[in-house]
Amino acid sequence: MQETDRSATSRRRGLGRARWVGAGLAVTVVALGAGLVATALPAYADVTSTAYTIGTPTGAVTAIAASPTSVTTSASTQFKVTFTTPANLAGSTNSWVTVTSSENLASVPTSIDLVGGSCIQSGTSGSGGAGSASVSSVTIELGSTCGISAGDSVEVIYTADAPAITSTFNFTITTSSDTYPATSNTISVSTSGSSLSASTLSFGANASYTLNNLPVASVTSGGTTLTLVANATAGTETISFYNGAAGYAVTYTPSGGSATADTVSGAVATGATVTLTLATALVNGDTVSITAEGTNPAYNAAAESDDIGVQPGNGTIETTTSVTFGNSVSSVSVVPSNALAGATTNYTVSFRAADAVSVGGDIFLSEVTGPTNFTNVTGIDVSDGTRGWNFVASGSFLTSGSAMIPLQDAIIAGDVVSVLLAGVVNPAAAVISDFQVKTTGDPIYTTAPSYTISTNASPGVVVTVNPSTTGSLATYTITNVQATAALTGGTSTLELEAPAGTTFSNLAAYFSIVDTTNSAGSGTVATLSGGATDTVTLTVPHNVNSGDELTIEAQDVINPSTSSSTDTITIVGSVTGPGAVPTTTSTTTTVPTTTTTVPKPVPVVVEVTKSATVGKANKPGIKLECKVSNCKGYITLSDVTTKVGSTAYSFKAGNSHTYPVQLNSTGIKLLKGAKAHTIKVNTKVSVNGGKTITVKVTLVG
Repeated sequence: MQETDRSATSRRRGLGRARWVGAGLAVTVVALGAGLVATALPAYADVTSTAYTIGTPTGAVTAIAASPTSVTTSASTQFKVTFTTPANLAGSTNSWVTVTSSENLASVPTSIDLVGGSCIQSGTSGSGGAGSASVSSVTIELGSTCGISAGDSVEVIYTADAPAITSTFNFTITTSSDTYPATSNTISVSTSGSSLSASTLSFGANASYTLNNLPVASVTSGGTTLTLVANATAGTETISFYNGAAGYAVTYTPSGGSATADTVSGAVATGATVTLTLATALVNGDTVSITAEGTNPAYNAAAESDDIGVQPGNGTIETTTSVTFGNSVSSVSVVPSNALAGATTNYTVSFRAADAVSVGGDIFLSEVTGPTNFTNVTGIDVSDGTRGWNFVASGSFLTSGSAMIPLQDAIIAGDVVSVLLAGVVNPAAAVISDFQVKTTGDPIYTTAPSYTISTNASPGVVVTVNPSTTGSLATYTITNVQATAALTGGTSTLELEAPAGTTFSNLAAYFSIVDTTNSAGSGTVATLSGGATDTVTLTVPHNVNSGDELTIEAQDVINPSTSSSTDTITIVGSVTGPGAVPTTTSTTTTVPTTTTTVPKPVPVVVEVTKSATVGKANKPGIKLECKVSNCKGYITLSDVTTKVGSTAYSFKAGNSHTYPVQLNSTGIKLLKGAKAHTIKVNTKVSVNGGKTITVKVTLVG
């Protein structure tokens, strides 16, 4: 049986290339004066099944938290990630814990510790193997005496250099019992480790400002004073501080000590500058936190950003991260006319403007977690219920997760505005809590109340596993598969891609295709490739007509050894699944609109590794770049046709990430026996909703 992939998660089909909608582009535009009509998307090749369950999953870990919450670029940092496990973990059963960073750290973690239950363990090695550490993840194999009970709190602690560029990132936790990743809070990365936050970001509002992690250095005199200066980093307006000690609080933490309050006996402010007088002098090595009161920058047509420089006595000035000020729209509501997962439908988004927006300004919509896909929107109507105008938008910029809509009429402060979008594609079933709206005049996003996208009423492509117990020999029945083109018997192929840990039979006789539309298309598979792995390619035994409904049966399959409720199978070929079936009657809104015809949006993944060193953990790193929209899929290493390693991957568009791929026993043997311990492997990278790529990579032992 194959080793369980420790980063494997369920697959989802990706959506998303950015698209401009408007006159002058190389698209087909058709005026539809009769109404705004959302049409069904065309059927595309390849389809991913609905999720099925193996074993008895316990769900993701809970109560995950990461510290510190702000770090300095490339600075050596001790990271601590805590979580609560819902399932027992033990070295005696080869349990493991993996911590994955959403951004690569600037160095490989060291001083790795795990504390929880009866475990107080240093290093990654345990009963199940050596474990591993890389710039992207740490896997800790629990030691033979380790035992962690369901409900126990666990800490993973290690030291590494923070990411090298300013950004935000988080950690995810998976375990041998809980392979669905749980995500921590966000950690900010800046050129300074100091952070700034404000109790409100509205222009002109009275606010409380919190400054954290301010180091004290190079002080030779004046240790009882602290000077704060607000600086405009975008725009020209700055924070104005209050006079009087009552508006300020200071704590200091000596090196290796605990936080102590330092009484503020005086505060003299002049606009963007305030000098505090302290009861206890600060000394080099202290770390300071400050709470200050003041007034946000005055109203401006654009957003304003400020940071604060803090100088203890005559010491080094420490500059915080910046915050962006601006007003926000209010009374935001989002109503999809069809709330089924994956449905193509109309969205009505309404809000009240706090500030005016002139012609040429923009309305911005964002929902990136799902994501809600705006790429195929066929028309946008914007109306002002207060002023009584409306227009059909042109020149909009649409992506999977966001929309930017130019204004052709002006919005006045207080106006109630409604945006109707046709052809929005719903995300997967979930409670959506991150749909946000802003305008050029109100540049701080406001989040809409949560709403629910429900499971599609269509059965979709369904996988039935019998029995579904972990590690057992089972029969997989895949139903509701539809051919999107004619399949030629003996030539056309269908590839089944299952989660890591699944092992298909290598005997063609254990696979069959049943054509429920035309029995002449049914038969037992005579030829296959990729058997004894989690990916197998079947040659269709008989001719199948386009539109025929198929059932695929695979016998003698070994289930993964890890429980999961999110496993899916992707079928690669000229196939699709049933479309969305609304559970309620749709309505047609009669407004003018346009329809655009564009290619199907797809994510793009690029493999950039030409040569990878295989260390003691036998995990070469494969670096990927993701473009257009978020990328998710599998990396498979093969020597000709023999699989030597695989892992799942998932990361956001616009990023690059290096994924360690665990070599199996065959790959390790090949590498050890090769001349100069060097082999070339085919690296196949699949991406859900996009094109699979294969490149040659040299592995060096």
